[in-house]
Amino acid sequence: MNEKDRRQLEAFIKPKSVAVVGASDRFGSWGSFIMKGLLSYDFPGKIFPVNRNAGTISGIKAYPDILSIPDEVELVVLAIPAESVYETINACVRKCVRGITIITSGFGEALEEGKEQEKELTRLARAHGIRLLGPNVSGTFNLHDNFNAAPSPVRFLVPSPVTAICQGGYAIYDLIASSYWRGMGVGQFIHTGNECDLKVTDFLDYFGEDPRTKAILMYLETIRDVSRFRDVASRVAKKKPVIVYKAGRTPAGFRAARSHTGALSSDYAIYSAFFHQLNIVSSPRIELLIPLAYACLEFPPMHGNRVAIITMGGSWGVAISDALEDRGLIVPELSPALQKRIREVGMPIRASTRNPVDIGAAGALAYSAEAVADMADRILNSGEVDALILHGLGRPGMITERSHPDTKRLIDMEKNVMRACSRLMKKCGKPVLLGSNFLSTQSQAVHDIIQEGHRVFHRADELADILSLIRVNRNR
Repeated sequence: MNEKDRRQLEAFIKPKSVAVVGASDRFGSWGSFIMKGLLSYDFPGKIFPVNRNAGTISGIKAYPDILSIPDEVELVVLAIPAESVYETINACVRKCVRGITIITSGFGEALEEGKEQEKELTRLARAHGIRLLGPNVSGTFNLHDNFNAAPSPVRFLVPSPVTAICQGGYAIYDLIASSYWRGMGVGQFIHTGNECDLKVTDFLDYFGEDPRTKAILMYLETIRDVSRFRDVASRVAKKKPVIVYKAGRTPAGFRAARSHTGALSSDYAIYSAFFHQLNIVSSPRIELLIPLAYACLEFPPMHGNRVAIITMGGSWGVAISDALEDRGLIVPELSPALQKRIREVGMPIRASTRNPVDIGAAGALAYSAEAVADMADRILNSGEVDALILHGLGRPGMITERSHPDTKRLIDMEKNVMRACSRLMKKCGKPVLLGSNFLSTQSQAVHDIIQEGHRVFHRADELADILSLIRVNRNR
């Protein structure tokens, strides 16, 4: 990306000044959402609310129009009716702004004539060196620079090296909020909407060169310039993981995409093969986008397809085995020699050591960190498996003042087991995944382990998907 293009995009990512046209204190309005977002962080730049009917907005002096602002304005965010957008962009041309984010909807995603209106807006802006983001977007944020021009759930934002570039917005905010409880987050977010001017490819190019971005996730409904996307994505995916969820795979999804951003989808099989060629990780579900980004960053590559399972319950072992083998992975029976070495740790004859290894049947052994870690270490270094899943620890319930000391002791033992096994990943260079049916809000042990920075996965299919995708996409 050349320096001129980079500077233009930076107006949307780390602007020095922002004007919000349509800024408001009215509860539930887009103008109030954007203002609250900007004020939720210690934004180092200047904020200019624009509202012809208010003297102040959120305690900040307001201006009747863009041209009344005495200072330079780098980015303008439009939260106004569609019929006022063209006139306001004309004023932005006279103000010499660099970028305009158009929150406003009611263009190409809603009306056929809206597409022509989008073209007119783009021609006007580009003729004067201004770039447009949108229309029909929810905003952007960059937590590294305390910039939040979006209705993002501020309490649940976690700065991270993961960047999201999306043609949709609300679902991503939901994923960001739910990921907070798992110790995961998104550090930078761009919603491109109808893409009358700037497109996901432009930002993929930008963040591909951004040193603070270590992984990129994308929600796509369509690709508007396939050739350019191929050139950019092939270059970026060689340097950092790119994870894509392609929406609009079914007739109903295709119809929804057209009414959402005006996107024209294509056969999903074509997209899937296209992503595979580019070394892009294709996420099978939207909910997997953020966990997959973290997995690609934090887990070592899986160099084969053999998985060992250590579980607290035999039925969980069966369910996880089914999920793994449904995705082309193998849960091999461990050799007699390795099973013998596992039993030497103290596994009773009633406990299965074939794989899955059922430590739940071993009684107290299940809570000995040293014993379980020794067992896992022997399995991982046997040459018989390429990854390991520890599942079933993290009993339900949170510690309170009324909790029995034995309960606290059991939780500490569970955490010790999970810590010890998780740390084996760095030692052996193979993926070690922790699984629990319970969320951090449901289990004290899971909560504490996540707070320490360990990853915990909560579904059998999620565990299987993570392993199958980091194997397929990182060892081609």
